[in-house]
Amino acid sequence: MTDDDRIWLEGLKAGENEHWKSLWFRVIVPEVKAKKNSELMRRYSLTDGDLNGMLFADMVGRGKFDLYRGEGSLEGWLRKYVRGYILNADPMKHGEISIEGAYDDGEGGSEAMEIPKTDNRAIFAEAWRMTLWCFRKLWNEDPVRCYIHVLKTRYFMSSKEICDMLELSSPANVDQIFSRSIKFMRELASRF
Repeated sequence: MTDDDRIWLEGLKAGENEHWKSLWFRVIVPEVKAKKNSELMRRYSLTDGDLNGMLFADMVGRGKFDLYRGEGSLEGWLRKYVRGYILNADPMKHGEISIEGAYDDGEGGSEAMEIPKTDNRAIFAEAWRMTLWCFRKLWNEDPVRCYIHVLKTRYFMSSKEICDMLELSSPANVDQIFSRSIKFMRELASRF
């Protein structure tokens, strides 16, 4: 650990504003600007202030600064924590969503939390059942067409590869059969 890191660490442990401001610009801002992180933060409604608060609560409140052993840079070690907060923000990974303090409870004239009216898991399950039903109908209609559809959409094989594998006349023929399978499935889905 360098002397600069040691001084910075002591200042962060003490909760000094200038050191936490430096942490903001050296650690949190670069992580927030990373494309993948910013997309995840937008998806999970996470702000850079939330990250700073979580980092402060863990490092100062829970004393996790003591876990830093001086291996590597302090900045890199803190960035790893921030990335972990972003990746673990997915409420579906934990089996439950904590809503304490996340929304006003409607007391004091404020607006109450709105409960979701759609169940995305049920919609996904229904879409999956519909897809399987369409594949079963397509299989019964023409197994080769179903094979081509699966190989193109699921295994991302090229028309040339499929042509060679199924011993068809040309890649153009594969594309034509694939477009017919798409049309067939759309017609099935439009009935409902």
